Amino acid sequence: MAKGLVWLLVSVLLNAFGNALTVKAALGSAPWTAASLNLSSAFGITVGQALIIVGFIVLVVDDFLRGRRSLLKDFFNFLYVLTFGYMIDAWLLLMQHLAMNGFILRVAVCVLGIMCIGCALSIYFRVNLVLHPFDDLMKILREKFFHGNVVLAQRVSLGIPLAVGLSIGLVRHQLIGISVGTAVSFLCMGYFILMFDKILKLHLDRKWRFRLSAQRHGHHVHGVLHAHSKA
Repeated sequence: MAKGLVWLLVSVLLNAFGNALTVKAALGSAPWTAASLNLSSAFGITVGQALIIVGFIVLVVDDFLRGRRSLLKDFFNFLYVLTFGYMIDAWLLLMQHLAMNGFILRVAVCVLGIMCIGCALSIYFRVNLVLHPFDDLMKILREKFFHGNVVLAQRVSLGIPLAVGLSIGLVRHQLIGISVGTAVSFLCMGYFILMFDKILKLHLDRKWRFRLSAQRHGHHVHGVLHAHSKA
């Protein structure tokens, strides 16, 4: 268990770092982060706070779509939301004095950020301890509404934050965080996760993971989410 928690912490830190880099590069962020950037600008809150608010809303929606709720599962998933949101704010605070001068540097920073996110998600899905509500939404859509079609579920679940970000940007005549980097994240993140699945070799307590999965799902064991299920 301890080893899985350590890897989970690494993935949160790396994921938040990667998202902060894409925000700093200002060439487009992953869809949920891009939507939160627009909400942050519109309501005068931090990006992390916007992500926490949106994460809580999606958590409630997930329970509604699933038709049932688990207080314990919701507690740990929201704890993950809080940690992730505050870590992004912490990284952005540390980076606030970093100058991003020049297009080439911004491209390099954005690419590095996207790679960090892909690496973090590869770790996160294989640890398989908690699910961010955004990922849970995609999983629910895939299983309950799209007959296991991962690609369609992914496109719909990521289309929601894109629509939110675009709507806010159009109303305010100021589009933030949606650009080339967003398109790359939307279309290619699954491939980046697969790449890091092959590069990174995680040594986890498989017996403990089996027992945890059985307890969570009424002794019906589910495997780790396939890498293509996340972008």
